[in-house]
Amino acid sequence: MVMLFMKENNELSKFSLFPQIPAVCVTRNVECNTCILKLKCVYSAIMESPVPENHLHSRKYKNSPHPYIIIPPLTQKRYFNPGDILSFEFVLIGKANEYLPYFVYTFTEMGKLGIGHHKGKFDVASVEELRFDGSVIGIYNDNNKILKNPDNRIDYGFFVDKELNNRDEITINFETPARIKVNDNLSTDLSFELLIKRLSERACLLAHFHCGAELADFEEFANGSEKIEIVNNRLEWVDWERYSSRQDTRMKFGGCIGKITYKGDLQKYLPLLKLGEYIHVGKVTTFGLGKYKIT
Repeated sequence: MVMLFMKENNELSKFSLFPQIPAVCVTRNVECNTCILKLKCVYSAIMESPVPENHLHSRKYKNSPHPYIIIPPLTQKRYFNPGDILSFEFVLIGKANEYLPYFVYTFTEMGKLGIGHHKGKFDVASVEELRFDGSVIGIYNDNNKILKNPDNRIDYGFFVDKELNNRDEITINFETPARIKVNDNLSTDLSFELLIKRLSERACLLAHFHCGAELADFEEFANGSEKIEIVNNRLEWVDWERYSSRQDTRMKFGGCIGKITYKGDLQKYLPLLKLGEYIHVGKVTTFGLGKYKIT
């Protein structure tokens, strides 16, 4: 979790993660796809995540899912006064954990440049590691400028054989809009089968491209999920907007938010669903969309 100390008024709705020309770029080239360093560069690996042309699945996947998630504070507040604290969470997946110093440096440089319409300045006050058991450990503060290596890694195996796995009914509460597509169209009908297909594909691709695992058959894993029924659907469509500094325009990302309850033989899918609380599901997950909690 990152704590930002605001120096000036700032409009959160125009929060932008990275400048157009990244601070870690060697060539200062705006376009990564034509750069000879695109498979070696930290920025390209994180923000573009290209799949090598000689990769077995390069025809199907030109880019892998990005190995990071920025989770905004779940608040309606958009303006922050000098002295206010703004905190948010971010998740690094697989090899991206090695790049934690680059993230902290980028946020620090962003504070100097300013964010939002009025270019509000800020300092990175602290960075804390959120552990699996819910405890918090400080790994960076603005006083000594020393960044400690986090040792908290979450593995799929953590969710196997847990008490939750004995339940036959669960409610999933989407806290940020979930953008899930069917045949290139956004779906407002979130069947359990569709949810599992998209979540298992995302988990398998992240594990393969960023964690060194073999690419599992996520379509096979989803077999049987069509038998799980919806017993209560309280999802609604909500439009979410952000400002893109790279495209200099406001972009709308609508999706489903709210609660939906499923019932059936869930044993096989519960570990994946628990993992999904950390990796999210659907499109635009890097900006925190598709975040949910199981109750």
